[in-house]
Amino acid sequence: MSDYIILCDFDGTITLQDTCVPILEQFAVGDWEKYDKLLSKGLINLHECMQRQFEMIQANIPTIISSMGSIPIRERFADLVSFCISQEIKVVIVSAGLDFIIRSVLSQNNLDLPVVAAKVKDERFQLEFPSLHYPDSIDFKVDQVKYYQAQQKKVIFIGDGNSDLQGAMQADLVFAVRNSFLNSHFENGFSSFLELKESIMNLNNKF
Repeated sequence: MSDYIILCDFDGTITLQDTCVPILEQFAVGDWEKYDKLLSKGLINLHECMQRQFEMIQANIPTIISSMGSIPIRERFADLVSFCISQEIKVVIVSAGLDFIIRSVLSQNNLDLPVVAAKVKDERFQLEFPSLHYPDSIDFKVDQVKYYQAQQKKVIFIGDGNSDLQGAMQADLVFAVRNSFLNSHFENGFSSFLELKESIMNLNNKF
């Protein structure tokens, strides 16, 4: 099954709760939610939305990490990862969150996976986004899908939110957290990664 690759969102998909929203609620100064609305309307892209929101944060990284505490992840994610390793299916996290938050949560749960996400360049929370392989990609999630498809991979995209929509539309197969925004656009819903593992085990019947 090494011709498959999984691109998986983080916030609200791997985690049970969004890690960025509480941080913005606690540390951002200004109306950060208006940029989510602009993104939903297609008036700005994901990169601009994230930059505008995170530059409102008035805190340093150690303070943010200390405020996070223990972040629970969705049931049986580690089992899915182990299964994918056994089947030579690469799992890559593609997230509209921040690299240091994602790596902190992965470390809490003894997980080590490739992460494609924005990094904080300086104390003003200017972001460095993942480099695009294709300049016409609308955002880095779409770009990752196109990159692996060009390598003859069948891309399985897993997500939940508005920031996942464009990448999911480009992917070969999509699984969405049940009752999420993405699930309203794609019918393959799941609640636990055990369900998802069983679906992936039957992939040969889907292509």
